[in-house]
Amino acid sequence: MFDRTLILCPKRYSVYDLLRSILSGMSGEIRGFDVNDHLGSRKLWLNAQAFRFPGSLRGSWERYFLRTANESLLREINNFQPDMVLVYNSEYLLPETCALIRKRSKLVFYLGDSPFYTPHSNWFLASLTYADLILAPDSFWISQLNTVGLSATMHFIPGIDEKLYFRVRGENIPVDTGSSEILYVGANYLNSWGFKKAMLMSKFTSFDLRIYGNSAWKRWFDLFPELRSAFIETGYIDTAKVNLMFNRTKIVPVDGNPAIINGVHLRLMEALGAGTLPLTEYRQDIDKLIFEGSGLEIPFIRDYSKASDVAGYWLWHDREREETAEAMRSFVLKKYSSGENAARLSERLLKT
Repeated sequence: MFDRTLILCPKRYSVYDLLRSILSGMSGEIRGFDVNDHLGSRKLWLNAQAFRFPGSLRGSWERYFLRTANESLLREINNFQPDMVLVYNSEYLLPETCALIRKRSKLVFYLGDSPFYTPHSNWFLASLTYADLILAPDSFWISQLNTVGLSATMHFIPGIDEKLYFRVRGENIPVDTGSSEILYVGANYLNSWGFKKAMLMSKFTSFDLRIYGNSAWKRWFDLFPELRSAFIETGYIDTAKVNLMFNRTKIVPVDGNPAIINGVHLRLMEALGAGTLPLTEYRQDIDKLIFEGSGLEIPFIRDYSKASDVAGYWLWHDREREETAEAMRSFVLKKYSSGENAARLSERLLKT
C-alpha cells in the first residue's frame, strides 16, 4: 500500500517493534528515526529542566529547542521521502512541520499518552489537527478528540510483540533471574500518581512481592513502610530480562495510570506474552472492547481494599490462573495480530 514508511519513535520503546511489525504488512521500506539521538543528551537534559527557567528565558529555550528538533525531523523526511509518516505521541513536532509533512505523505499518530492529561510538547494537540488518522488505545481519549472536532480517529491496540515477550521453559531461565508470586517492574512518581501506585502495591505485601523501580518509590515508604522489604532500586532493565522475570512470576499487577481513562496499559499485553496473568485495575475498554466476544472473565481490581483478596484467589488456584492467562493470550494473539492490525489500518487509511 505504501512504498516507504517513516516511524518517528524512540527505538528503545517496545511499541516501536510492534508498530514496525504491523507496518511490514502494508509498506515496502520502513525506517525508524529517533529525534532524541540527534538532539543529544545535553539539550534533552536542559529541556527537562526548562520549567525552572524564568518566563522569558523559558520561552526562548522552547523556541530554540523545538526549532532544532523540527529541523532534524524535516531533514530525515526530505532524505527518505516517505509516503507515510507514523508518529508515536508528539516527537516534538510543530504544527507547521505537520503541514509540510501532510503535503507529501499520509500523517498518522499513535497515542501512547493523552494529549489532554499527560505533559508533552505544548504543541501536541495542535499538531494532531493535521493528522490523516489518530490511533488511540483509549475510547475516552477518542471521545475527547471527537469533541474538539478531530474525527479521524480509530481505537487501536498494537497487541503482543512475540519477539520480545514470550514463554521460556524454566530450565532456560538463569537462576539469578529470581522468582516471586507477584512482580512489578516500573518507575514511580513523586506526585499523587506515585502515591496511588504505592497504595496499590501495598495491598500485595502479604505475598511474595518484588518491586523493581527507581528511587521515587522511596518517597512513599514512610506512608507504606511494608514496601521497603519488597523494593529493589534499579535503573533501566532491558526487555529480554523483563521477559524472563515475567516468566518467573505468577501475577503482574497492571495499575491504571490516571491519564488512562478507559483504556489499557501496554504492560497487560507484555505480561500475557510471557504467559503470566495480568491483574489489572478495572478499565472499561478492557472489559467491553478489547476482550469483547472472548467469553472470558477477566481478572480485575475494582476496589483497592479488596486487591489482596483478588490476588490471593488467583495465587491459590494455579490451574485456573494458568488457563485464564493462556486463554487471554490466545485471544489477543489472534484478534490483534500484526496481520489483523495491518488490515484494519489499511482499510481505514483507504477511506481518508
